[in-house]
Amino acid sequence: MNKRVGLLLIFLTLLSFLGIILSQLYWIKNAYDLKKDQFDKRVLMGLKSISNTLFELQNAGTEKRVFLIDNIQEPSDSDYEHLNYVLIDSLLANELICIHIEDDYEYAVYQGKTKNIIGGHFKHFQAEILSSEFKVSLNCVRSESPYYLALYFPSHDNLIIHNMLAGFILSGLFVVILGFSFIYTVVVIFQQKKVSLMKNDFVNNMTHEFKTPIATVSLASEMLLRPEIQNNTEKTKKYAKIIYDENIRLKHQVDQILQIAVLDKGEFRIRKKEIDVHRILDEVIQNSEIFIHERKGSITKIYSAARPKIRADKMHFINIISNLLDNANKYSPEAPEITVRTKNIKNGILISVEDKGIGIKPDDQAYIFKQFHRVHTGNIHDVKGFGLGLFYAEKMVKEHDGFIRLNSTFGSGSTFEIYLPFNDLRNI
Repeated sequence: MNKRVGLLLIFLTLLSFLGIILSQLYWIKNAYDLKKDQFDKRVLMGLKSISNTLFELQNAGTEKRVFLIDNIQEPSDSDYEHLNYVLIDSLLANELICIHIEDDYEYAVYQGKTKNIIGGHFKHFQAEILSSEFKVSLNCVRSESPYYLALYFPSHDNLIIHNMLAGFILSGLFVVILGFSFIYTVVVIFQQKKVSLMKNDFVNNMTHEFKTPIATVSLASEMLLRPEIQNNTEKTKKYAKIIYDENIRLKHQVDQILQIAVLDKGEFRIRKKEIDVHRILDEVIQNSEIFIHERKGSITKIYSAARPKIRADKMHFINIISNLLDNANKYSPEAPEITVRTKNIKNGILISVEDKGIGIKPDDQAYIFKQFHRVHTGNIHDVKGFGLGLFYAEKMVKEHDGFIRLNSTFGSGSTFEIYLPFNDLRNI
């Protein structure tokens, strides 16, 4: 996919996601306003019904007549005692039940002009009651300078939100899932793009690495077919050795790729047995010294581990150390100076391979153990390899219940440390 097209799709998807969030917030606000409007209308209708009932009771026949306030002269402090609480409480309770409102409420009857409260049931919300939108004129009680009955619901807004809580949670959950899916998809796309680039790099590099020895073998074979070369024993041996060396090189490269294929399939097996780390290190170093000495380099051994025996898979252990020594050699532009150390720590052995090469940049250190990742020093083919050695090494060390870590300063060299436990080895 074209980079610009990919970024455009991500931008449009993000824009759509933000649009969905804004739409959800818009509909939630509309739902809240609708719920509040319905609640307000029901309360006002209920208060109007109470006013009508009071009018009917006060104008009924003498025997059935009931007054809200027995003393309906000018309001005074004594009117508080004349308010018919049984009547008003009964009317409010019945009416609110009829309109399906179960919220806690407080009420008061007050004089319209002076705002003097005649009576009611309230605690700390007098000011709120006097300014409440839920009020009805009681001109049936007093036509001039009428009284008002006002209600206040302290937890009104919270109750509306509580009633809509299930919708809020579902909307929020869907938005979170959608957002997580979007972020995950973007991350996966970029990771896949990066892996794709690394694999392309790997294929191109592998083609180059295979092409060189194949061309060399082809040329050496062609030379051996010439009569003048066949009659010269020294030249015959020389070209035969070239073919042999290039064949070994090809075999090593193919084996490395096959090892990673086995790792990816999970078909590898760890066969642990007692091994002497120092003895195996000597063998691997001896094989690697040929290439080191060709570049006029050296390998120094400092064995400080008093207990060098562990339980490990010998083949994989050899491959791990070989990969580290190979990297130390490849990434040393001058004559390699490599030091191999051992010491015992935490019921195991710590093996370090130190070089004085080019080192590794901090940006690369985070990805050094990733599959196909290679530290380039310029041209992609200036250092041979497929970017598989350290990936393989970390995988195998973890399978042995150990760890591998890197200490490196760019321009000053690198040190790889491997810890492998004894694994309950007896009779060391």
